[in-house]
Amino acid sequence: MAQVSIRVLGPIEVQAPGHPAVSPAPALRALLARLATTPGRVVSADALIDALWGEELPADAANALQIRVSKLRRALTRAGLDADALVTRAPGYLLAVPADAVDAYRFDQLVAAGAHDEALGLWRGPALADAGDSEWARAERGRLEEKRLAAAEDRLERLVGAGRHAEAVAELEGLIAEHPLRERLYRLLMLALYRGGRQADALAVHQRLRARLADELGIDPSPDLQALTEAILRQQVPAAPSAAPPPAPVLPTSEPGSPAPAPASATPAAASPAAPATSPVPPRLTSFVGRDADVRTTLDQLRTARIVTLTGPGGVGKTTLALETARQAADVHIVRLAGLAPQADVAESLATQLGLQTPATGDQAVEAVVEHLRHRHVLLVVDNCEHVIDSAATVIDRVVHGTTGVRILATSREALAVPGETQIAVGPLAVPVETATLEEIAAAPAVRLFLDRARSVRPGLPLDEDACRAIAEICRQLDGMPLAVELAAARAKALPPAEIAGRLRDRFALLTAGPRGSEARHRTLRATIDWSHDLLPADERRLLRRLAVFRGGWTLEAAEEVCGFAGAEPADVPDLLFRLVDRSLVTADPATGRFRLLVTIREYASGKLRDAGEETEVARRHLAHYADLAERYGPLTRFTGPAWDRIAEEQDNLRAALEFGPRSPDGLRLTLALIMFWNYGRRFEGVRAIEALLAGDGLSDDARARLLQAYGFLHVYYPTAESRAASRASLALFEALGDEHNAAIARLTIAFEGQYGGDAPENLALVRRAREVLGDVDRGWWRAMTYHVEGLIELRTSAFEASAGHFRHSLELFRAADDRLMSSALEAHLGIALRESGRLDEAVAVLERAADQCRRTGSLHGLAFALVQLAHTRLDAGRSERVPAELAEADEVAARVRNPRNPAWAAWGRARLALAAGDAVAAADDCRRAAELLADREFPWARARLWATYAEAARAAGRLDEAERARGAII
Repeated sequence: MAQVSIRVLGPIEVQAPGHPAVSPAPALRALLARLATTPGRVVSADALIDALWGEELPADAANALQIRVSKLRRALTRAGLDADALVTRAPGYLLAVPADAVDAYRFDQLVAAGAHDEALGLWRGPALADAGDSEWARAERGRLEEKRLAAAEDRLERLVGAGRHAEAVAELEGLIAEHPLRERLYRLLMLALYRGGRQADALAVHQRLRARLADELGIDPSPDLQALTEAILRQQVPAAPSAAPPPAPVLPTSEPGSPAPAPASATPAAASPAAPATSPVPPRLTSFVGRDADVRTTLDQLRTARIVTLTGPGGVGKTTLALETARQAADVHIVRLAGLAPQADVAESLATQLGLQTPATGDQAVEAVVEHLRHRHVLLVVDNCEHVIDSAATVIDRVVHGTTGVRILATSREALAVPGETQIAVGPLAVPVETATLEEIAAAPAVRLFLDRARSVRPGLPLDEDACRAIAEICRQLDGMPLAVELAAARAKALPPAEIAGRLRDRFALLTAGPRGSEARHRTLRATIDWSHDLLPADERRLLRRLAVFRGGWTLEAAEEVCGFAGAEPADVPDLLFRLVDRSLVTADPATGRFRLLVTIREYASGKLRDAGEETEVARRHLAHYADLAERYGPLTRFTGPAWDRIAEEQDNLRAALEFGPRSPDGLRLTLALIMFWNYGRRFEGVRAIEALLAGDGLSDDARARLLQAYGFLHVYYPTAESRAASRASLALFEALGDEHNAAIARLTIAFEGQYGGDAPENLALVRRAREVLGDVDRGWWRAMTYHVEGLIELRTSAFEASAGHFRHSLELFRAADDRLMSSALEAHLGIALRESGRLDEAVAVLERAADQCRRTGSLHGLAFALVQLAHTRLDAGRSERVPAELAEADEVAARVRNPRNPAWAAWGRARLALAAGDAVAAADDCRRAAELLADREFPWARARLWATYAEAARAAGRLDEAERARGAII
């Protein structure tokens, strides 16, 4: 069996030893291809049925699958394979061949080994060329073709690095013609031209891409590509390295501390125009001392290992080393786990920090992250894993196994203990021996660190021989632990080195007497923090332990309100806090005015908080403070101003506060205050908080009514049976309570849900009744919303001119109210009304403006909606050039917020393109997907038009029963 070959990188073929290659019958190729993608592993019957037939199931799908498997087994036997090559094994079937018998697997192996020419030589045409056009086949074909293109890019990267510029230029020009928006190809072409002596041509390539991106997508080239252009202009492009690095991430051969080379992969392979850029590595604000060799070791390991974990005790400098290593690499994303509670969902946090606004948690969040990174070449620095070690290890393991170009640099007090992990023990800084000369003392890394930090707090620190030897003694006493050394250096502001050394002698006896294993290193850190803590006066200790309640940082005002009680007046907090900053126990960010605790110190302080019996009271005050903050800023997040940013930067604290008291009165206040913030972004977070409150007991009628109203309000664009019931229940409660203002909002919410169905006159009456009550409250925002809803109902009933008029009036009112996001939503709906009124040019201009505004404000729901409507308007106008790119961007953006409506419109748009191109099968498939996604959550005229397209495509594809069903749906 070792020489069996199954080929999917082209037409499907099977070749047994001593036999010619054969292609199975057409009906069997997709089945073989599906089994071959997971050789040696069981594929469930359900998965095979889905791959073969999708939604168009035969009468007895299980029996039909058995028949097809039997036919394939006979075909494989006739081709020369053993009779047991295709095995029945619960819950499905297994293709019993080695993984390297499949050319797609060999391709991955060759690429990983750097044998790109040989890998690309395995391709005999488009992947799965004759495996049909099912949804599974299209997805798998796209995945394999993306790998092929990425490998071609890696090969060209090596050509450019090897100086074969003319050869690379010719191939790159051809690939750019096929993939005109792929920035990595442009970057390589610019490098090849520049290094080949064609500087002007290299700059012209950038101009060509910039014009194309602006014309087709309305965006600029990535910052990395712009930086390369600037380097070309200044003739400062680094020379090609002598040996090309592996595909991802791009790691330099330069010395640590020197500038990183130009990125070798400015845009990840699978990145789309709307994909979030890699996060910048924060600039170094202090000197980097004594770790150059560690940086080189880490970089070397990252060239061969997919997971590298920096292990060691807290305070040893793992994060500092990881960030310095990241500064020497390209395509880096920093993932910070410091803000997470010990039982937090690492997968959800990782998804959020990668820009995936997904409501999924756990396994679903991991799958979303894997799909997002599947073809990217990026270094993920996952910082501070120790407090969520099990969850972090599981997530990292799945990300690495589900991707091909992701490498992980993790920091943790303990190893992740996952397959393929390379551990680097980060040890203390070297200290001078007792007999060292003054020159040797000054050269020791631990001493250099002490002097650097001490001079930052005491620039005139005298350095005679006694001081130098005292500093050497301090470093030896502290075992060269960077955090301990820095804390000691902070004391140089008030104490001479000799006195610092004297205070250390008794406290750290363990450092010289205990074992040097990991347990001892942990005690070393504890002793270091204990020493610092013991030096603090009682009022500073009190504040330090209370600061442990914060997550993700805090402001001075928050520290005053949360920590200023029982022995610490609020007026005392600023001075105490600044003293803790001076002692390096609290980190300050002067640019933002925010403070934070390092994770290790926060954990230490949390223990002190528990020991003092203050944990519950501090958490209660923390919740009350952030409920107040939410009530102050939350309702204003819909308006231009600082409110949105203020709430956004406190999300870790807001979530922690809700976790402490989700069903408390302050938890109720916090939840209700954040409704507008959630409505403009992460609606699913609000829904979760509301559901937790509604599940509890003891709610007043007013509180229950407000929560039900908010639940309905967060669902108005995608209403469910539960949300509709909630809106009506809230109205009944408010009417019983005599609360006319909130009853009016409830009526407006019910009418809002009527944009897709229901009694239009009745819903319009609800809108007008709400308008009478709401008037000009909230800067007239609610009045603007009533005209928006009225326009939606008229849009639903095909009263397009009237709808456009109400949208225009609503737009004026929202702008007058200084709303930051609804204006773009109004313009998108206005564009629809204009389009349906036949004013196509005007509609295109309005929708383009809406999309641009959504990009500026970060409104992902709005951007996806504007893009799909713009694409359909262009199709109506017979101008389809930009449509594919707009639909692709809309799909990518909608996936990040799990929006079902916009992918439906995108699928419909692709169906229209396919039908125009004569591909009726693809058009019918896309129409079916669109109809399934939309269900009844769309304007009736739009649903009817979609079904008409579906009927036309199905009829042209010869699927007459399907066409008849589609025609029936129109009626």
